[in-house]
Amino acid sequence: MSNEPEVYNCPCCGSPVIDDLGCYEICPVCGWEDDPVQSSDPEYEGGANKMSLNSAKRAYHSSN
Repeated sequence: MSNEPEVYNCPCCGSPVIDDLGCYEICPVCGWEDDPVQSSDPEYEGGANKMSLNSAKRAYHSSN
């Protein structure tokens, strides 16, 4: 059994950097704020992030 804390992937860039899902943690890789509303409705614009999760994913992956 591991004592390592569980780390989750960023909903936007996929990097394993989120400690607690849905707790508005900001990804140090892409800057996405982990908003549970936007995670459950990836087309929603507003909330913690101006663009939708789907738009942010497209923007991130097109620039990297």
